[in-house]
Amino acid sequence: MDATWSKLEANGEKYKENAYQLQKNQAQSRKLAKQLVPLQKKVDSMYKEVGSYAAAAYKGGNLSAVNSILTYGSASTMLDQVATLDRMAADQHRKVAKYEKAKNDLDAKKRKYDTLVAQNKKQQVKLAAEKKKLQGDMSTMEKQYQQTAAGRSQGGSGLPDLGYIPGPGGKAVRYAIDHLGDPYVWDTAGPNEFDCSGLTMAAWAAAGVSMRHYTYDQYSAFPHVGRDELMAGDLVFWNGAEHVGIYIGKGYVIHAPQPGEGVKVSPVDYPGTWYGAVRPG
Repeated sequence: MDATWSKLEANGEKYKENAYQLQKNQAQSRKLAKQLVPLQKKVDSMYKEVGSYAAAAYKGGNLSAVNSILTYGSASTMLDQVATLDRMAADQHRKVAKYEKAKNDLDAKKRKYDTLVAQNKKQQVKLAAEKKKLQGDMSTMEKQYQQTAAGRSQGGSGLPDLGYIPGPGGKAVRYAIDHLGDPYVWDTAGPNEFDCSGLTMAAWAAAGVSMRHYTYDQYSAFPHVGRDELMAGDLVFWNGAEHVGIYIGKGYVIHAPQPGEGVKVSPVDYPGTWYGAVRPG
């Protein structure tokens, strides 16, 4: 059961990481969508202007040198007319070039937006399936845990006499102590249900420090400390950063273990492999 839970916990944390990445991509697609609106208006406006040039040229016909002489009666007048036409052609060319650049910029952003939206939709479907499977597997795990509860240690370790712990670390520890016994529920961060990274996030939020709701990011977001440097409030990680708890001092941590168990106190040598520790704040 412990081996099964270790795999489920790793999958659960990876799910939250991927869900956060999806949120970032969705925000990026919304940003691109907003950028497309003024670009589209600009391109539409330039297209009308470029189109009016084409319509005028079609209606007016080409003023050849012969037509100019016949109309105005002199080569001098013709040269003036040709020069005017040259300036108009140059101006039209510049406007067409600007339109083409604006259109290319718009098309590039549209392609990026369309690709991102398609990826997001695909990721949403995948994550929904993953979440449904995880919740089903965890529900099964909780039932199995309850069936074997009589043969397992229930209460964890007793809370040691810690004394007063000052500073933000003390606030985080006191929050965790206040929630001892609250049930483990995956992908929750309070107020009365927690998973492991949800408990650490909520505890440090009470101390004014924000962090994301998954272990891998919590491990990489703060300065690392050695095992012999642990202070109350530090976050301790096991099993490749799949599981996290709050160090409370005297060799103990508070953590939200797994389905079927509540938030509890355990020795820092919690069953599992030590991975590292960080110091928020």
